[in-house]
Amino acid sequence: MKRFEMKKLGIIFVIACLLMTGCTGSENSGAYKEAVREPAAGEGFDYMADDVEPAVEEAQDTAKSDEANADASNSSGKSAQQSNTTNKVDKEKLVFRCSMVIDTLEYTESIKSFRNLIKKYDGFVENENESDDGTTNGYYYYDEMKQGKRHSTYTATVRIPSARYDDFCEETGGIGEVRTRNANVENVSQSYYNLQAELEVLEAKYQRYLEMLKKAVTTKDIIEIENTITNIEVQINQIKTQLNRYDNDVAYSYVSVTIKEVEKIVQEEEQGTVSNAFSGSMEAFGEVCHSLFIIFIYFLPYLIVILVILIIVWLATMPVRKKHKAAKKLAKEKQAATLGGQAQMTPPADVKPSEQEKK
Repeated sequence: MKRFEMKKLGIIFVIACLLMTGCTGSENSGAYKEAVREPAAGEGFDYMADDVEPAVEEAQDTAKSDEANADASNSSGKSAQQSNTTNKVDKEKLVFRCSMVIDTLEYTESIKSFRNLIKKYDGFVENENESDDGTTNGYYYYDEMKQGKRHSTYTATVRIPSARYDDFCEETGGIGEVRTRNANVENVSQSYYNLQAELEVLEAKYQRYLEMLKKAVTTKDIIEIENTITNIEVQINQIKTQLNRYDNDVAYSYVSVTIKEVEKIVQEEEQGTVSNAFSGSMEAFGEVCHSLFIIFIYFLPYLIVILVILIIVWLATMPVRKKHKAAKKLAKEKQAATLGGQAQMTPPADVKPSEQEKK
């Protein structure tokens, strides 16, 4: 009986040990999977049974190192944010933009001077366009019609080193009469430093996934980690592209220039004077007369054709008109002769008979 009880107690002890070992193994396995699983997928990596024991220890070490790295990244992130804040105070990321419209009497010379200024200030042309607009607005319509030409317009967007931006704009305004000028400054510091912080986080994450890829065994785990690494690489490249764009915009300012060819330069202060009003009225009268002449020239071929048709019709109907005219003349003569004979036979009603005629 005692032996049976001793055997029973021994079996219970063995079962308890097995249960404790199973629980500990499952917990360690869960910790390992949690340490190496892909966060996005939420699935653990299955390793071979022979490697479970060393893998558990390695996973625990990896988890500890990840926690340490996370703390280090948080502290580095805070320090990076502090340094970024200091950088923002020390040096703002500013993008300068300016647009101006310039009137000129010497169109070709103005374009040449503008291009020389671009070379002088080490800039480059981003895009440009030149056209004959034939504008009929304002004070150069009359010259266009009189000279028989269309006035040209040149537009360009150039990039100038930001350190020389003000000098370039000032000198560009001297190639003609500046009609409008708009300038603004965009501060991209916050977006720039936010992207930098995000880039640091993604690069740290990228390195961790590379380490996880070295430890992966199954094909499924390798494919999942490689897909995640590819997505992180795409995000890193996008952020780097945006940062490069910001760096270029900060280094080279935008200047948009429109150069218009005009007949004459009218100053702002001259527009309300009596002499300017009189000259404007005379120009308007000349424009009306010239427009009427242009309209006449435009319809002249049609008028010539109509005139030729009228001449042909007149010549064709000339015999009929002559015959009709002769008949009409003859009728009038007959009528006049008839009226003359009647007048001789009938005495006038107001003539009284004499005394002898009465007897």
